[in-house]
Amino acid sequence: MIQQIKKLITISSVILFCLQINAQDGKYVATNGVKIYYETYGVGEPLLLLHGFMNSHKQWEPYIESFSKRYLLIIPDLRGHGNSSNPSNKYTHKLAAKDMYGLMDDLNIEKFKAIGASSGGMILTHMATMNTSRITSMVLIASTSFFPEETRAIQRQVLYEKQHKDRLAFLETLHPRGEKQIRQLIIQFNSMAEDYDDMNFTVPYLSTIKSKTLIIHGDRDVFFPVDIPIISYKAIPDSYLWIVPNAGHMPFGFYERESIWFDVFLKVIDGFFAEKW
Repeated sequence: MIQQIKKLITISSVILFCLQINAQDGKYVATNGVKIYYETYGVGEPLLLLHGFMNSHKQWEPYIESFSKRYLLIIPDLRGHGNSSNPSNKYTHKLAAKDMYGLMDDLNIEKFKAIGASSGGMILTHMATMNTSRITSMVLIASTSFFPEETRAIQRQVLYEKQHKDRLAFLETLHPRGEKQIRQLIIQFNSMAEDYDDMNFTVPYLSTIKSKTLIIHGDRDVFFPVDIPIISYKAIPDSYLWIVPNAGHMPFGFYERESIWFDVFLKVIDGFFAEKW
């Protein structure tokens, strides 16, 4: 695990250096009481990419080259993550969903496609139920519609002092405000364990989603048991389900191309968004 973290730090640094040559300047938008940092790449139909909790926009670096050939990518840092602010120190997926709609409104983008990883997928679930017409199609990766008790147990146990130094070094590459920012994110993660309102989507609520939806989930996901995406698949009217075998919480090896599913994932996304299904 430690060697993997070290490798991720090295790979992400190399990717970041290469992308700096072609990246458009990062920008900020003030919305919903926070300043959201975002980057844009490519041209074409808008595609919003939302990272997971404790991560940042850098999570999507391995995919920019491929996706930017077909889409205008909008890649933000969620509130309090990366370069984005969060003066209230409050985080819920519903608040983050409002932030993202504020960002898209500022960009004058009415309709768009979206991919969300983990918390990013939870935010998209909120967005798709807040407004059923704006997200034309979306991909939910390693996401959930509710927190089971086994997830809440994990959320309670995460502490800054228990993080390995290599894990902290990796997090510092994502969050420029360092220890203070990382500690605050961990506290917010802990607080999710006691919040029974934010992520509590029932089947009737999920059935209101009109976005064409692809649900992708690892069958070895330790955070969210595999029966949860099956519930969502059955509830969301126009949905597809891909259970990735022998895969954990992030089944495609973010920050690297060593996952055997990496290229398959790109082809699946192309087919799904191109309306070939």
